[in-house]
Amino acid sequence: MTAGGRLWIVAAEASGDRLGAELVISLRRRRPGLVVEGLAGPAMRSVGVRALARAEDATAIGLVEVVGSLPRLIALGLRLEAAIVASRPDVVVTIDSPELCLRLAARLRRRGVAVVHWVAPQVWAWRPDRVRHLGRAVDTVMCLLPFEPRWLDGHVRAVFVGHPAAAVVPDRSAPRPGTPTFALCPGSRASELARHWPVLRAVAQRLRGRFPRCGFVVPVAPTIDARALGGLDAELVASVSGVAQADAAVVASGTATLELAALGVPMVVIYQVHPLTWAIVRRWAQIAHVALPNVIAGAPLVPEILQDLDPDRIAGVAAGLVGSGVQVPASVLDTLQGARAIEHAADEVEAWLGEPAPPRAPEGLP
Repeated sequence: MTAGGRLWIVAAEASGDRLGAELVISLRRRRPGLVVEGLAGPAMRSVGVRALARAEDATAIGLVEVVGSLPRLIALGLRLEAAIVASRPDVVVTIDSPELCLRLAARLRRRGVAVVHWVAPQVWAWRPDRVRHLGRAVDTVMCLLPFEPRWLDGHVRAVFVGHPAAAVVPDRSAPRPGTPTFALCPGSRASELARHWPVLRAVAQRLRGRFPRCGFVVPVAPTIDARALGGLDAELVASVSGVAQADAAVVASGTATLELAALGVPMVVIYQVHPLTWAIVRRWAQIAHVALPNVIAGAPLVPEILQDLDPDRIAGVAAGLVGSGVQVPASVLDTLQGARAIEHAADEVEAWLGEPAPPRAPEGLP
């Protein structure tokens, strides 16, 4: 009999879509008959996940931005809940996107559906009170960062599986459009693109003033319409791995910062959100850094320019990175166990596929 099982995956972001696709590939090597359905982006759909809805239609980030998206997210959550209960999967894997996923998970768990959440909410960064709700929402949290389980201890079962971004493989066939070459990474969400791309175009103008023969390469997430990246002569590549030959990068804070660190590309990290979101986050912030390499190292390894995105300042920092060498030591990346991260996650999920299932935490766990 062919090993199988029934799995649901809910991923509303480009990074979560990639994680979900890699998980499906790993699990199907073990269980060829596995049936997978979900909220899926292009990566998951390409590996045969039956999509109830598209991840491209479900993204939102920032407190103010999420409020504007709440009616759509609530409607989507109710639609997913009904479909999941009808499907009766062995387990549901929700990936990141806590505004959507943890609300959905709590409702599913009350209806007896097992839920494993992948990518711990950043309670170590802001709003640590959220940890109290995790035990009621999910059965297990799979953490990307090694220090996260201790933040969740006593509230929910949490395991460190590793961060696959720390083991990204460079695409050496990608174009090198000029000397020097700068990577411009605006982010994978439409809201990030709207805020960051005009700034990056202005940064590129300043850099061309300093380096007339320089070129630009831009990774385009599958959740982004490449037609929105106008106004700049730049090479477009399908992923961050395609900027491995860049001399320096200007990158929106997120998973791409770890990928660039693994590729050895010097970077300056930028980010901008709605001013009200920024004011609230700063009030609740628990940490001194935003960029993941800095958070993991506990030190300012890469420069950060946040909220006040002055193109002249950003261009000056980026120009100074050319020829600067490695910013993030290999020892920092090694702590993330990137090469085994997907297999570790698959081990956790497979334990729920078929009998016996791992014991569930008590429903009333605070």
